[in-house]
Amino acid sequence: TLRVQRADHYPRATDYIPQMVELVQRLEATGHAYRRDGSIYYSIESFPGYGKLSGVKPEANLSGARVDNEEYEKDDARDFVLWKGAREDEPSWDTEIGPGRPGWHLECSAIALNELQARYGISTLDIHAGGVDLIFPHHENEIAQSEGANDETFVNYWLHNGFVRVNDEKMSKSLGNYFTLRDLISQGTSPEAIRYLLLSVHYRKQLNFRLTD
Repeated sequence: TLRVQRADHYPRATDYIPQMVELVQRLEATGHAYRRDGSIYYSIESFPGYGKLSGVKPEANLSGARVDNEEYEKDDARDFVLWKGAREDEPSWDTEIGPGRPGWHLECSAIALNELQARYGISTLDIHAGGVDLIFPHHENEIAQSEGANDETFVNYWLHNGFVRVNDEKMSKSLGNYFTLRDLISQGTSPEAIRYLLLSVHYRKQLNFRLTD
């Protein structure tokens, strides 16, 4: 509808469980990962380059990290989970590293590295994009995992886009101020106008969508 070119490949995370397990094993072998109570964690202290994308200092309190000390026993509150031990009523897989499921960050590194190797025989992405909210901790953790396993640059160029706002407010489901493409077209807005609006500001800037009567 918006005449946006489709991607060449849409990988599904659940198709890459073996590659995720292999990545965890490599991180254990290189001294970046450790086990606690059925789960496996990445040691922030083991990766000197941690923080090079976001500017976050490893020795500082990582307020953006998903701290889950009450749920899992970690060596350091700043460490992040690679593989979560199996729990009742949660999806899990029986693997060589034990039953469980992958952490959020692990999926992205494993899929990217596998596709790069399989298709091009390389381990470095030229361009990696995402929302500005993913810089820390998600993209920072992707770097730590990927470079910790390969000792090669993971990404050459990072492109982080700004958010869409509605009438100067953050667009969110909780505020009820969001619109789907179908919503806007059903209200009489042309797809060409929507495309033009989205392209009217630099990708790093916020886009303010104003509603008029």
